[in-house]
Parts: sequence; C-alpha cells; structure tokens
Amino acid sequence: MPGAEDGWRGRKSKASEWESMAAPEDSDLELIAAFIDGKLAGSERERVVKLLGESEPAFEIYADAVRTLGDIGQAGSDSVVSLEDRRNQKRRTSRWWIAAPAAAAAVLLLAVMPMMRDRRGVSGLELPTQAMLEPLKGQAGVATALRVQLEQPSWSVTRGGRTVGVDSTTALRLGVRVTDLQAALDLGDRERASRVATEIIGLVGPLSVTEASVAEYEAIRARLASGDSIGQVSAAATSAENNLQPLLKSRWFGFGKWYGAGELAALAHSASFFSDPHTREFLDSAIERGRLAPEDVELLRQVAEIAKRGVADADFATVRQKFAELIRRHGG
Repeated sequence: MPGAEDGWRGRKSKASEWESMAAPEDSDLELIAAFIDGKLAGSERERVVKLLGESEPAFEIYADAVRTLGDIGQAGSDSVVSLEDRRNQKRRTSRWWIAAPAAAAAVLLLAVMPMMRDRRGVSGLELPTQAMLEPLKGQAGVATALRVQLEQPSWSVTRGGRTVGVDSTTALRLGVRVTDLQAALDLGDRERASRVATEIIGLVGPLSVTEASVAEYEAIRARLASGDSIGQVSAAATSAENNLQPLLKSRWFGFGKWYGAGELAALAHSASFFSDPHTREFLDSAIERGRLAPEDVELLRQVAEIAKRGVADADFATVRQKFAELIRRHGG
C-alpha cells in the first residue's frame, strides 16, 4: 500500500508520548485500510476492532482518515484520497493513501470510540498546573497553606535506596511538588520555590530516564537565585513539567498534582478551587474510571459530594484530611 510506511513515521514522535501503546505494524495498517474499505470479515475484522481499541496511534490514523473523508465530501467514493496529518502542521506533511466508504468508517468509529475513551485515562491528569491553580491566585491563605504543606509533608521525609526506574511513589511525590513549585512562583516566593526545586531535583536525579529534567530544574533554581523575573521562571517551570510528564509515563504524576493542589486548596480554605469545572471534572472521572483502589475512590467520592454542595468553612479540615490520606497512602 503506497505511503503507509511514510504515514506512520510521521506519527512516531507523537506516539512516543502515549503510555503503553504499541505502534501498529505495516500489516495492521493494511488491515485498517481494508476494513474501512469494507473488505474484512471474521477473525480479521475482530483483529482490527481489537487493535483500534488498544492502540491509540492506530486509532489516530483511523480517526484522521474518517475526518479527512468527511472534510472533502468523498463519502462512498471508490477514488483514492490523500490523508494529511493535521495533528501538527509544523511537522513534515505525511500522506496515507486509502479508499474508504463512509458507512464502514462510521460504524467502526461508533464501535471503537467508547473503548478509546475508556483507555485515555482520567480526564484532566495532563492539565498544566498553572490552570489547576488558577482559582487559588490572589487568595490570602495560600502562602500560609504552602508553608504548612512544605513543613509538614503528607509523606515520610526520607526513603531508603536509590530509584532507577520510575515507581508510583516517586511519580506521585513529583506531582505534588510541581504543584507546590508553581504555587510558590504564583506567590513570588523565591525562597520556597528554590526549596521545592531542590527537592524535585532530589526526586528526579536517581531516575534513569530524566537527566534532561534534572538540568531543567537546576536551571530554574539558578534563575531564581540570579533574579530572573518570576514570569520567566514560571514559564520555565511549566516547560519543565510538560517535558517531565511523558518521561515518567505514570498516571501517578497527574494524581500527585491534583492531590497536592487539593490539599493546598483545603488548607487555604479556597471554595473556588472546589467549584472550578476542572476540579469537578477530575473528581468525577477519577471516581468513574481512574483505576483506583476502592478505598481511594471512596475518599474522592466524599470530596466530590462536599464539592457539589459547596465547601463550607467547617468542611475544609475534612477535605484536607482526605487529600492528605491519599498522598500518604501512595507517597510513602
């Protein structure tokens, strides 16, 4: 099939960002094209449906084909059409040549989309910390809350041994601390931001996959000391966080960000954080499909119920305790 190999190579950098997703072989690409063309049945058809349910790169190829066919109005045509990779216009344009009737494409889309939604993880886990903390900006209690969170961490202060791989405990702790770093920067607190950056370096340093991230956080610490503007350092921290997340390849990094933000917001008595749509979305999706232990789900469900009715002053200590328990349970 002309162009299939080229089309996949153009997607390799994006596919590497997806956790535990296998790249489709050329033979799989041919099967996907044949299925969309309505030429598969039996075991081959089942193989394609299973592939699209388990491989996000394969599904993205399929979805691009469907979108392109819809855009150019070629539904039901036997003509060969060009599929442009529109995921990133800055990359070299790649083409995958296929012929596909719309009926088969629509049926496959409806069959596979629910499976892909389930596999995409908890909504909001990759939300930048700056967006998560937006409801806390300008609130008087955040500085005191951050001091408490740093002086009295919800995990034991030390851990034995050096980590080579990325374990869930380290990923969660890093998630909590990138939240604390952004909160300190939002407050313009260089001293606390430097302390948090130092702790992040200590957590990242032993990992075998994150040498570049160590350099980024060392640079953040140096920029804080040299007097660079807080806005510039904050942008560097966001970039470092975005670069760290795909290296860790752990959902616990995202959970750590949210658990840390939730504890900080409860300490600061921030009702606006818990009424924010991002927070509500995270809680709902974590409860429904976060692949968490039943006891974790129950703690989040209790927080969600309080958030839905509106967090009152009497509730903040309870909410803080629940987030602290989640951090303790998974942060060591």
